[in-house]
Amino acid sequence: MSSFDQNNRNGTDAASQLEAIIETATDGIITINESGVIELVNPAAAQLFGYSQEELLGRSINQLMPSPHAQQHDNYLQRYMQTGEARIIGIGREVKGKKKDGTLFPIRLSISEVPTKQGKRLFTGIVHDLTQQKQTEHALKVEKDRAQRYLDIANTVIVAIDREGKVQLLNEEGCRMLEVEEAEVLGRDWIPFAVPPQYQEEMQVVFKALLQGRSIDYYENHLQSKSGKQYLVAWHNSVLRGDDGQIIATLSSGIDITAQRKAEEHISQLNTELEKRVEARTDELSEVVNKLLSINKQLKHEISEREAAEAALRQNEQQLKSSLEKEKELNALKSRFVSMASHEFRTPLSTILSSADLIEAYEQVEQQAKRVRHTKRIKSSVANLTSILNDFLSLSKLEEGNIAAQFTHFWLPEVWAEVHEGVQGLRKSGQDIRISGLEKVDHELYTDKRMLRNIFYNLLSNALKYSEENSPVDCRLSLEDDELHIEIQDYGIGIPEEEQQHLFTRFFRAHNVENIQGTGLGLNIVKGYTELMGGQVELQSQLGEGTTVRITLPTRAEALIHEPN
Repeated sequence: MSSFDQNNRNGTDAASQLEAIIETATDGIITINESGVIELVNPAAAQLFGYSQEELLGRSINQLMPSPHAQQHDNYLQRYMQTGEARIIGIGREVKGKKKDGTLFPIRLSISEVPTKQGKRLFTGIVHDLTQQKQTEHALKVEKDRAQRYLDIANTVIVAIDREGKVQLLNEEGCRMLEVEEAEVLGRDWIPFAVPPQYQEEMQVVFKALLQGRSIDYYENHLQSKSGKQYLVAWHNSVLRGDDGQIIATLSSGIDITAQRKAEEHISQLNTELEKRVEARTDELSEVVNKLLSINKQLKHEISEREAAEAALRQNEQQLKSSLEKEKELNALKSRFVSMASHEFRTPLSTILSSADLIEAYEQVEQQAKRVRHTKRIKSSVANLTSILNDFLSLSKLEEGNIAAQFTHFWLPEVWAEVHEGVQGLRKSGQDIRISGLEKVDHELYTDKRMLRNIFYNLLSNALKYSEENSPVDCRLSLEDDELHIEIQDYGIGIPEEEQQHLFTRFFRAHNVENIQGTGLGLNIVKGYTELMGGQVELQSQLGEGTTVRITLPTRAEALIHEPN
């Protein structure tokens, strides 16, 4: 084979490879001559603009452009041919393309001049469809705007501070508290701007510790508004890190606890006054006891007929001591009850108040969904308050011994339906109560219907409360040898093993649920009711995996003769 034939064959192979590359390219490729007429278009370009390749070949490139570029393109091309001044050739840019049906869509266009051996001037454009990219950018912008709206409507101060101590973000609630516009505070030094002078040094220490990576999840400090009004704010802190893992800023969310702290101080003052009264009463009773002891010593020398009186006085002395101890215990319980009730009632009442205010603000018909959402929040908070009040009432009756089991015949599905409906307001998003074995309880039970309903309610409300969203709660029922077996299992946070021995003690709450609302009475009441009905209760729990409570209740009349303690 001659060198000419070899070169000719190589040229043919290269041309075939180039043609295959152009035909299979995912981006559109269009070549026009110096008159703007399309001489080459690959399948990707034809499909992108909604044409066939035959429809585009020999046609002007102008038909793929929207106005005014379609009318001005020939002038652009002629100017370049005459002057060599490149305004768009050799430069990639984003423009609009026009489909066959007239639809405009975003593209990235890169144009280059292709010299030929014949001296003919050709121009090749690479077209990349940006539709998906622009849709993604728009969706990201919508999400960013939505996140900003969430920050602005939150009843929480949210502030981001960079390593230099300058404010990078302050939401609407923070601006309202400080009585400023966001533009006034962005870029300003946060501590001199927002913290009263007497607290600035302490705040500097906390800020530096956060930048050094120390964990300070909770912290309280004061803020001062433009008018000089001061607020006590409880902060939860976290840090933001760059791509290299280094801390670049702090992000803190805070709530105004000024009113809460004043209320706590007032309650503390009342408790102090109450303790003083108890102490004074204790001194008085002690004085009485001492006088009785003195009288007893004197009566030892009297005649034997008065020995009965001495015995009575000693008995009175013991009764007074017992009364004194009971009074101390009662006052301690009252103090604990006042502190707990003020805390547990505050959160649902605040939720009801804020939701009611927001419902008043939603006056438009299209805001009905928001009104419904806040109405559900109010109902949930009312259900929570009702549950707390029921716990207090049940505890009072159990403590006073003024309650006894009232045995009646009834069907278990009736009780379950009432309980299941009653706990709906306590369910978090995605939580499901799964019942099994109910259909196998095929005859009437004979026990206390009201106590059984309260046992179900307390156990299910605990299971829902201490489980995360989308976490199920299983309730398994069976009837064996005239005994009703109830097993309620959740897959929530669980209970530390070292604290499980105290779970049936009134007011006791494990340390890992201190930030979750509760009275510490539920399991105490369940145990009291179960024992009144002649049954038994046991509990198993694994920290981080969940809790299972098992109840066994007799259902035969002769097995239910039980006197309350």
